[in-house]
Amino acid sequence: MDVVLDIDDDRSRPAYRRLAEAIREGIVAGRFRPGEKLPPTRVLAANLSMARNTVLEAYEQLVAEGYLAGRHGSGTYVAADIPDRTFRAPRAARRAPGGSAPVRLSRFAERILAGEVPQHLARGEGASEYDFRYGFPAFTEFPIDAWRALTKRVLDYPPKELMGYGPTEGLPALREALARYLQRSRGVRCDADQVIVVNGSQQALDLAARVLFDPGDTVVIEEPCYQGARAAFAANGATIVPVPCDGEGIRADLLPDAAKVAYVTPSHQFPSGAVMSAARRLELLAWAERTGAIVIEDDYDSEFRYVGRPLAALQGMDSAGRVIYTGTLSKVLLPALRLGYVVAPPGLQPAITGAKWLTDRHVALLYQAVLALFIDEGHFERHLRRMRKLYQRRREALIASFAKHFGERAVITGAESGMHVLVQIADVSDTEAFEREAGREGVGIYSARPYYSLEPPHHATFLMGYSSIDEGEIDEGVRRLAHIESGGLRVGVPERKRLV
Repeated sequence: MDVVLDIDDDRSRPAYRRLAEAIREGIVAGRFRPGEKLPPTRVLAANLSMARNTVLEAYEQLVAEGYLAGRHGSGTYVAADIPDRTFRAPRAARRAPGGSAPVRLSRFAERILAGEVPQHLARGEGASEYDFRYGFPAFTEFPIDAWRALTKRVLDYPPKELMGYGPTEGLPALREALARYLQRSRGVRCDADQVIVVNGSQQALDLAARVLFDPGDTVVIEEPCYQGARAAFAANGATIVPVPCDGEGIRADLLPDAAKVAYVTPSHQFPSGAVMSAARRLELLAWAERTGAIVIEDDYDSEFRYVGRPLAALQGMDSAGRVIYTGTLSKVLLPALRLGYVVAPPGLQPAITGAKWLTDRHVALLYQAVLALFIDEGHFERHLRRMRKLYQRRREALIASFAKHFGERAVITGAESGMHVLVQIADVSDTEAFEREAGREGVGIYSARPYYSLEPPHHATFLMGYSSIDEGEIDEGVRRLAHIESGGLRVGVPERKRLV
């Protein structure tokens, strides 16, 4: 193996000691792992332009200290049990005499490091036994056999165009498959030329930000709002203006004329679950056409609707080319695939494509090829139908469990569609304490407070996903919540028992 060593150039010490110290530090710092084979002395000596005896002496020193072990006829290895991992901390990078100038960061990086950019709350998978995390699909229900068969078909005799660089916009077969699906199921008005395949909806938001506004320009977001969108816009220097939402979506009458961009989730407002009415949609589009603004429509989970007729996308009502439509397959299939899409007005598509080329050239071609087959052969929509029925059962189980264990003390909103609801619990006076206590009881719940930037909800409100937790776990999790004491108030049964 090739080895890079930072050897002290202090010529007052023997070369073998300086080499031994560099190897020792590499072991302590974890660059050389226990059981890993080191290069033969002759090879390392040639690579470092040292005498072979120098390398032999360094190896012998480290064997004596217990950092290396020799195996007869096999070579020299890092010892399986390092005697003292804190023997010496790794050296800090050397500085020029008198110190060196600090690294000068961009304003983009400074905004992130200074905490000016709201950070999306990353939750570890499996953090709680009964975890009501939002945005995780039912992993065990993914049609892995169909995906495996299609992957094998693609890999058995892959065409040469899948083995090199591909089109930035995405494979033509996938763009056509997505366009047909969106036209049919979401009422999106587009052709394949408008579709850009991206690495999830988060990249779609970042690309839109890069091409739509300059630092200081005004961008409207919903209040409350998805943190990932707020962070992407803030990182790109936007002056962010939150506009309140009501039961019909964002208040279009409060939109400032100076805004260049408005970000909305009309089919299932995140996180409140409100559905934007037809009148409000027309009002929003009229504002965009009058002011020259662009609307970013984030259609993140509208495939799952349980009450009333399926809703068409806002983009389908746009006749002036003012809407950029984004969607993700992370919620529908698997987050690990990192696949999403943008449907851009023809005038904006080249700019977004160019920004993506500069970012990462294109999305992995093999995944794109498999997904195109997955959609064309009907697996995608069959999976959607199955998941819609499954999530509807889990949604009903969640509503029933809160009714049974909390009664009127819990109010659920946003339950008509999607993969989560908002739950207000009237008896909870300290949201953070309740969340911590729930974690101690093995229940993962998540406050909605971080999604608000103006005024947080008056009652303790939690965003609770139900898509990745089955009906029995839902009921047990809610039952445990009903036993939690918070802020001096008892929530649920009069006598609390510690559940394990």
